[in-house]
Amino acid sequence: MKNIQDIYHRSEHPIKVLQFGEGNFLRAFVDYAIDRANEEQGFDAGIAVVMPRAKQVNARFLTQDNLYTVCLRGQRAGKPYKENRVVTCLERIIAAHEDEKAYMQLAELDTLEFVISNTTEAGIVFREADRFEDAPPQSFPGKLTKFLFARYQYFHGAADKGLIMLPVELIDHNGAALKACVKKYAEHWQLESGFSSWLDTACTFADTLVDRIVAGYPKSEAAAYEGELGYHDALMTQCEPFALWVIGDPQLKDKLPLNAPDFPVEFTADIAKFKEQKVRILNGAHTSMVLGAYLAGFDYVGDCMKDPSIRRQLNQSVYGEIVPTVHLPQEKAKAFADAVFERFENPFVHHALLSIALNSISKWRTRVLPTLKDSLAATGKLPKWLTYSMAALLVFYHATERGDGCLLGHRGEQVYEIHDDADKLEQIAAWAALPDAEYVDHILKSADWWGEDLTAIPGFAAAVQDHFQKIRTYGAKAYIESLGKEE
Repeated sequence: MKNIQDIYHRSEHPIKVLQFGEGNFLRAFVDYAIDRANEEQGFDAGIAVVMPRAKQVNARFLTQDNLYTVCLRGQRAGKPYKENRVVTCLERIIAAHEDEKAYMQLAELDTLEFVISNTTEAGIVFREADRFEDAPPQSFPGKLTKFLFARYQYFHGAADKGLIMLPVELIDHNGAALKACVKKYAEHWQLESGFSSWLDTACTFADTLVDRIVAGYPKSEAAAYEGELGYHDALMTQCEPFALWVIGDPQLKDKLPLNAPDFPVEFTADIAKFKEQKVRILNGAHTSMVLGAYLAGFDYVGDCMKDPSIRRQLNQSVYGEIVPTVHLPQEKAKAFADAVFERFENPFVHHALLSIALNSISKWRTRVLPTLKDSLAATGKLPKWLTYSMAALLVFYHATERGDGCLLGHRGEQVYEIHDDADKLEQIAAWAALPDAEYVDHILKSADWWGEDLTAIPGFAAAVQDHFQKIRTYGAKAYIESLGKEE
């Protein structure tokens, strides 16, 4: 079998993008989008990838001349969808710790415009031990500060040589957080004051929100994929067709021609509304559904979507209780919900309910409670399924038996692990030994868990007690089915 580099060749573009990180998500999301924009919109952007932690460049990139395939698998418009795209826009790969000189020389590129990063949620941090003389500093913001200062000096502080930072790390206000770190390093290292002013006036640090499930290298199916592609590719990565990139600066729209009907990029001054949409619809649907569904005998999201009772629950909760609370145009929120259902149905993604169930207490507080309260305020009545979801959580967590760093629950004869904060699990184990009504009451009144005493929500405690007893009496599967038939 031939290798990918025997068939395809890198396209040549001026380096416009400096990318910190070489992982699957960046390659299947950002680089995929830029490669398409080059072909479809004439973006003409090459990418220089900096490996921020590696001691040397991954040999697979060297062997394959930076070429790789993104394999999209899933559903689109209700039909199976498959796409294989060879990405050809990675111009250079540099390991910062192996060749800092080559990395720093990129600061002198006249064509450079953007910096994109994904250094994990822990990547945007200030590390006081980092020194300007380090080659390079350990932290990503430290590396970036030194790089930006070199550019500032090389171009004598020219206003048109500032860069646009687009971090995609999954933290709130990622652009603002990155800028705060860079400014702190500038002060810590006592860099000249003009540099700090240049960061404010010539550079942009945009908040972003990204959404795409990237499975990575399809190890168990690699041979079948390569047989279909007709070549060997050690860097191929699999992802779902769905994608959404929200960039919190409308002025960047003309600079980044990335938007496509099947790869939407939103430029907005109100990124919080798009985060709310994702958290309430996608994450909220997961959190409000999975614990009861697991107790009902299901193990994967895809299996839940095939069951009429669970599907009815999701239809009623997502479209009837969640979508109306999203502070975006309802047609936009509904379209996002439609896409979420297709993602849940994706036969190529096997999303285990027990994985989603981790740390459900904090997830319910952030993903479900605000929606429940907004729905109650708008309609004057408790949303049926979101209220039920608290009862399902309480049944799922009802356990006194301890495991290794967890509690042990029982689904029939099957034992499952309950993972959450250790102090919460200790408290639950003690309360679970009490009568059911007291167990429920103690948890609902734990204001430090929920940010408030949930028994203060009119009618909520009584409704949860009722759901809790019925799940325990009839079983989750039968109760979900009967509840779905109620008006």
